[in-house]
Amino acid sequence: MAFGALVLTLLLSLLRLGSGHWQVMGPDKTVQLVVGEDAVFSCFLSPKISAEAMEVRFFREEFHAVVHLYREGKDQHDMQMPAYRGRTELLKDSIAEGHVSLRLKKVTLSDNGFYGCRFRSQNNDQEAIWEMQVSALGSAPLVSIMGFAEGGIQLLCKSSGWFPQPTVKWKGPQGHDFPSYSKVNTDRRGLFDVETSLIVQGNAGSISCSIQYPDQSREVESSVLIRETFFHFSPYRLASISLGVLCCVLSVAVVGLMISYSISKGSQMSVAPFRMNVPDLFFHPRQRHLLQGYGDRGTK
Repeated sequence: MAFGALVLTLLLSLLRLGSGHWQVMGPDKTVQLVVGEDAVFSCFLSPKISAEAMEVRFFREEFHAVVHLYREGKDQHDMQMPAYRGRTELLKDSIAEGHVSLRLKKVTLSDNGFYGCRFRSQNNDQEAIWEMQVSALGSAPLVSIMGFAEGGIQLLCKSSGWFPQPTVKWKGPQGHDFPSYSKVNTDRRGLFDVETSLIVQGNAGSISCSIQYPDQSREVESSVLIRETFFHFSPYRLASISLGVLCCVLSVAVVGLMISYSISKGSQMSVAPFRMNVPDLFFHPRQRHLLQGYGDRGTK
């Protein structure tokens, strides 16, 4: 009796397998990629059974939105959505074991969304659904020293080409965060450009600008070294130096004007008036009278 029951159980199991009692297994978590990478979606049947004679359909969000279709033993490229033509490849090396993979080449931001794979036989029809998230890794942060501000040194950090919107923060030498101001803009492609500023005081050491995805899966950063020597030329010292230089320039200009004025006046004076003034300067009044009379006789 026991042997007969075991045989009956095995026969029933085989009948269920033959009648199509299988499930489709797809990616069990969100597929995360960066723009330009290739996506590979793997789907398989459980338990293992050949899918060579089945219809295998990869679709996006809705059954009729075909990403790739395998039917009657071959790929049906004419059934694809225009956005996926020439970008897909069905890997069928293990299709006899019910395992296939779809390669989607060079993903873009527009490929974000939910995808599914569906296996259909004469007796069964099952599918699996998963999500793909495509992100864009922005440029390396560019850190600039803008100059003195509010008694410290102002730093500026810029980066562009991010998706989704990243988080931005400044970090000190020990990894602690600095409070800062950030600004985010969106370009015509839907990518995010970020800009953040920070004012540091004294010997701050190595300051890093860190930009990362919200889930912290990827991060890029740039650093700048701030030493005490940056503060040797404070704004007040620079102002006093500038004032001193300005005073020197003004002094030279005034002296030059005085010299030019003196030369100009000297060129307008005649020799005769100068000679007439000589007696006034060097002779006694009586001598000046005699000289004056002598001069008058000489002119007659």
